[in-house]
Amino acid sequence: MGTAQRSNRLDRLADGVVDAILATLQVVAALVLIFFLPGYLLINALYPRRGELDREYDTLYRITLGIVLSIAVTVLWSFLLNSFGVDPVSGMGYVRDVPIAAGLLGLSAAFFALGWWRGAYPQLAKVHPALARTPKPGPSDLLTEEERDHKVRLRLQELATRRERLRRAIKDAERRMRLQSADVQSHYEERRNQARAELKAVELELRQLEQERAAELY
Repeated sequence: MGTAQRSNRLDRLADGVVDAILATLQVVAALVLIFFLPGYLLINALYPRRGELDREYDTLYRITLGIVLSIAVTVLWSFLLNSFGVDPVSGMGYVRDVPIAAGLLGLSAAFFALGWWRGAYPQLAKVHPALARTPKPGPSDLLTEEERDHKVRLRLQELATRRERLRRAIKDAERRMRLQSADVQSHYEERRNQARAELKAVELELRQLEQERAAELY
């Protein structure tokens, strides 16, 4: 008899612990749904590029604005439910837990889909390549591309100038080799070979830069 009572008490205690855990998870899920999830997903849909809100504190801005917008979305959705009047079946209004939760989940799913379409979640490409989408470049990105293209053009001009200088150096070394004695020819031959090696490296870098620039432009 005593063993049965202890077993019943343990069962009731276990059930109470499970119920408490489930109730806690339900409260946490409700708080996240009401105060964070829809607003955060909406912010990602409106501003899909990372660093678009702030270069240094972008994540903090998204979380803060997500909380504010989540409260606004919840209030507006509650107003919309209240405008439907009274449910003729239950005789109660529509501003209840299930309609509110269903609406917020639906809005969150819509905001997530819109954010994905605009490229807010490029990491989904790791799940499946078909999910890969990147956001369109913003004004700051375009400025960065222009600056990078300007640097590439300056580098191309520098390499072209260096190439012409090396070519002249090679011609000058070969001319001096023909005019000088055999003892001095080895010196100019070494200078010519060194210039040829540098010229080969310069032409290789020039071809690579031109190919990369052509790929970016076309």
